[in-house]
Amino acid sequence: MKIRKAFNTTKKEIESKKFNIYIGISIGNKWFTKENLREYLNWALKYTKSKVLFLIADKIHAINYGVRNKKNRKNAIKKAINEGSKIELRLSKIISKVTKKDKEKIEILRWSEYEKEDKFYSIYTPRIYKEFKDNLKFKKEILNLVKSMINDRKFSKEGYLRLSEYLLEEFVALYSGINLSLNYYNLYIYPQETKISKFLEKIQKRKIFPELNKKLPKEKVALAIVN
Repeated sequence: MKIRKAFNTTKKEIESKKFNIYIGISIGNKWFTKENLREYLNWALKYTKSKVLFLIADKIHAINYGVRNKKNRKNAIKKAINEGSKIELRLSKIISKVTKKDKEKIEILRWSEYEKEDKFYSIYTPRIYKEFKDNLKFKKEILNLVKSMINDRKFSKEGYLRLSEYLLEEFVALYSGINLSLNYYNLYIYPQETKISKFLEKIQKRKIFPELNKKLPKEKVALAIVN
């Protein structure tokens, strides 16, 4: 595993162990195999400041199930949670193989736990939804991002609006990191560069939507593309 690109930081800063690292796992991303997760964990343990967090984006994947598979909300959430449980079990088996000292550095967080425990989520996620509602330019940018990333099939206007909620839900974590009571995770690693990462970096640096930047946390997460 190597750092291919860094956003809002440098390779030197990452390798100096400046950050606590979190690994966001998207349910629909097939890259997150057992072997790749094991390598990601080993890499993160090597370069983290003190802690490593796995964030399983399970509950919000119900949005995709609801739109793509036309499942009702209850069944979509149930399926997403079940998939999240499978990933958690896979991670637990991987973690069981590391040393006792390293085990103490690792935490697994499911999305419903993230919503309750993160200090940023409850304050700033409603602001993102309000921006989406009130700022037509921002809404257009989000919808264009969604349409450009989901290009395997077409959806209705309502479908794209619903799919955009996935990005709105994860916005704060990708923008400012994970801020729990004891630890702040301010570097996340992901296997592929995405249009979202470029979009968020522009907001972080006030190149676009400077007024939105002022409404969001001063803390800005760093991103490393690692594969």
